[in-house]
Amino acid sequence: MNASEFDLTAISQALDDHDPDREHFLEVGTGALWTFVFSEATDETRKQYLEVTESAERWIRLPSMSLQEAYEEIEDFVDSLPDGQVQDQLYSALERKGALRNFREAIMALSEERQGWMVHRRERSRARLERFLARLDPAGGALVAREATS
Repeated sequence: MNASEFDLTAISQALDDHDPDREHFLEVGTGALWTFVFSEATDETRKQYLEVTESAERWIRLPSMSLQEAYEEIEDFVDSLPDGQVQDQLYSALERKGALRNFREAIMALSEERQGWMVHRRERSRARLERFLARLDPAGGALVAREATS
C-alpha cells in the first residue's frame, strides 16, 4: 500500500455511521472517502458503486457500525453511571420504541451526563478508528494519517 494522507475525522465519522442506507469506501492510493447513499442512487452512482465494489485492490469498504453496536455502546455508557434517577431515566429511554432517538433526547437534557457521553463516544470512536487503521497497516509504518484541519 502506498503512503497516503487520510482524513481521520472523516474516516472516523464513516466508521461510526450506523445508517444502513449508506456505505463508505476509502481509496487506498489517495485516501479519498466515497459515500454511496442507496436511497439517493442514480444510474450513474449505481455504476460507480459497482466499479468501486469490484476494485478491491483500489477501494476498501469501511465497516459501518450496526444498530446493535450503537445500542450496546449507549448501554455500556448507561451501565457506567452511578445507580439512581438519571441512570433509570436513561434505561427507560432505551426500553421504549426508538431507543437511539429517545436516548439522544434524554441525554441532551442532562448537562453533566451529556459531557460524559461525549467523552465516552469519542473514546469508542477513536478505538474503532485505531483498530481499522491497524488492520490496514499491521506493521504501523506505511500509512501517513492526518487529522482534518477544518
